[in-house]
Amino acid sequence: MFVNRLFQLTFQIGDRLGCESSDPAQLLLTHQPSLEACHVYFPSDYAYEGLDAEVWASYAAEVSALAQMIEILQTYPLTYGLYRQDEVSWWVCAFWMAQEDLGTNFLLRAHRVET
Repeated sequence: MFVNRLFQLTFQIGDRLGCESSDPAQLLLTHQPSLEACHVYFPSDYAYEGLDAEVWASYAAEVSALAQMIEILQTYPLTYGLYRQDEVSWWVCAFWMAQEDLGTNFLLRAHRVET
């Protein structure tokens, strides 16, 4: 199934976005109904923020693995945003609503730390 391919792309996405942690990106299979509801996967001091469409498009243009993931999941509604701790630490997130067809939704999160 294509889920294995999504997990392979996840590592590449974290690496290409310049993530600096030892586990830079993750793909979570979830029953949460929205990206905002995924707050349960983040520390309580992280706040959800919407992400400008232009910034999201630049990520997809710069990171071919992200563009591939978007293409693979193109038939499912996509939302994207950030979970931010402060001005230097946040998670770039994408959420695909695929539960009705695939039995799960997908949350991609890639940790960013600006130094």
